Amino acid sequence: GTEVTDESIKKQFEKQQRLQENKFLLTPQRLEQVEQSAFEFHSIKGLKRIISAFRTACHLSDANRNDEEVDSDDEEAMRSGKKEFQITSPVVFDRLMSVCLVNCQEEFYYHLLEKKAGEESDEESAASGSDDEEKKKETFDESKPINPSKLSKSPNWSKVGPSMESFFKSTLHLLSEAGKDANLLKFVLTALSKYVPYLTAFPKITKKLLKTCVKLWSAPLDTSEDYNAVRLQAFLRIRQLAITQPYPLIEDCLKMTYLSYAQRSKFGTASNVTSVLPTLTFMGNCIVELYTLDYASAYQHAFIYIRQLALHLRTALMKHTPESLAAVYCWQYIHCLKLWVAVLSASQKKNDSLDESSSKLGGGAGKDEEANLLRSLVYPLTEIILGVCRLVPTTRYVPLRLHCVRLLQQLAASTESFIPTTSLLLGILDLKEISMKPLRQGGGKGGNKKKKKKDVRGLRLPLILKLPKEGTLRTMEQLDAVLKETFVLLNREVDLYRYSPGFPEFTFTILQRLRKFNKDVSNGRWRAYAKGTIELCDKYSALVIQGRSTLVDAPKDIRRLEALKPTNTPSMGKRYEASVAKEKRLEAATQPVMKAKTKASLNADGEGSKKKSGNKRSSDEVNDESDSEEEAQKRKKTKPRAKKKKAVVNEADLKNVEALNEEDEVEEGIVWSDSDSD
Repeated sequence: GTEVTDESIKKQFEKQQRLQENKFLLTPQRLEQVEQSAFEFHSIKGLKRIISAFRTACHLSDANRNDEEVDSDDEEAMRSGKKEFQITSPVVFDRLMSVCLVNCQEEFYYHLLEKKAGEESDEESAASGSDDEEKKKETFDESKPINPSKLSKSPNWSKVGPSMESFFKSTLHLLSEAGKDANLLKFVLTALSKYVPYLTAFPKITKKLLKTCVKLWSAPLDTSEDYNAVRLQAFLRIRQLAITQPYPLIEDCLKMTYLSYAQRSKFGTASNVTSVLPTLTFMGNCIVELYTLDYASAYQHAFIYIRQLALHLRTALMKHTPESLAAVYCWQYIHCLKLWVAVLSASQKKNDSLDESSSKLGGGAGKDEEANLLRSLVYPLTEIILGVCRLVPTTRYVPLRLHCVRLLQQLAASTESFIPTTSLLLGILDLKEISMKPLRQGGGKGGNKKKKKKDVRGLRLPLILKLPKEGTLRTMEQLDAVLKETFVLLNREVDLYRYSPGFPEFTFTILQRLRKFNKDVSNGRWRAYAKGTIELCDKYSALVIQGRSTLVDAPKDIRRLEALKPTNTPSMGKRYEASVAKEKRLEAATQPVMKAKTKASLNADGEGSKKKSGNKRSSDEVNDESDSEEEAQKRKKTKPRAKKKKAVVNEADLKNVEALNEEDEVEEGIVWSDSDSD
């Protein structure tokens, strides 16, 4: 037994000796020689050598590689007569990485796609190297695919092809092993933009790269600003793959990105308002961009996933079990609805812009037909949203109903179709809690006092799906927030259909209900809300009655929804966007500003979160010092109010207010809102 072990040890020792002899230490001087050979003299042998060195650099971090794999790789290198590179200097490693990722694509183009690559002598080609580079920059487009047959027909393909494949495999390995190094990931992903068109010759590597990019794009762990740049570059590579690679790959892009988004949206709640919500917003905008690249593929996937949402709703309607209801009344379902509303809205906007350009230039009929496929999904999606509203018609789910109204109005505005939400909004005014006397903020007996103060403090409807169980819609804060949101949406509804010939008849029910509301309610602010809407309806009705009297067509012959819209007036979609933007500005202006003393007391009390938010607090303190003079003047003016507030301020309230200060909602692509589903 000992003899066998001694022999095996000797063999291992001899093998290690041979490997050490076979190693080639890469120094800065040698690296410069290899660079010169590959990139200045355009030597294929030099290109192979520097790609081999690049492969070694990419596998430096392989601590878990099996000895057998190492031995087989090394023995293969020995048999082929090649020396494996050994890299010990970090300077050489950095230089090698940057040089290879930046310059190899120029050599790939030079050896495979340059027409005169094999026709001129080495001296002539070296002399005209700068001219070739200029021509390459003019001709090579990273957003256009390269036909794989064009690459395979090149006389140098048999020599350069394997090296290119090794380069791509090494780069993929580097991306998977980089971990949380955001700067390295960003650099590699950015450099890959020049190489993606060449992937048409390597379909297996293309799919692996797509998986890696989707994983980096939807990574849940890191929400820092540095990693956001990595997310952006990962998405740009996904989009580039969808544009440049042959047809089936765009199907994988659409499927994988949506499923990643759906998984991440489970965690999109108000407790994660500062971390997950901005990431979801970004991911949603990215998916909207992808789904507007190819309408035919987008229709196939949108049909399947919208049908999936409908099946969840049907199960909830039929079974009515807590589990089936929870599958619909959750943030994941609402986020998916918002995504599909945004996709259909964006496709319609893009189609409208294409219509304008094609009407000037002529053509564009095929694109119209494909866009109409997506438009056909507006009706089923509208029915799903209405079904979600009516699934549990209780007072507690009023915020969710308001979410759905916003989605329906967005669909109506972008598609310029009539999707009335008046009945949903006026139904809120019929709730018995509206006419009941509200509870006082500190109301309740004994132990309920603190609980009620927590429930009503800092209520923001876009961040919640349901109201608290106790005192549902009974406190002044809840009532005011719900009615304010209801009248904002009612005014938006009136503005959307103001140029329709049937507007006076449309507003008849609204006027009737609001006048009754004004008689039943004694609160001055709510009556002012209703009065403003009534005046708006009367004003627009008078204009429509005057305008439609001049129409030649009979009412039954009018097909256009906005038949009375003047020529230079913004369309429904633009008016909707302007209304939402105005609402965002007003909301940002009315956000409460935390005082320096308040933040200091919060930092002193919040022992649990000291380690996590240490850096944030230091930046907050710097901001507080810069604004201290203005705040001091405000405190002098409102001293008695500050004293009154102290009586009801507690730690939970302050945390909630801090969450409200975050500017995290992105208007572009998708209008998001988030909250805890409890």
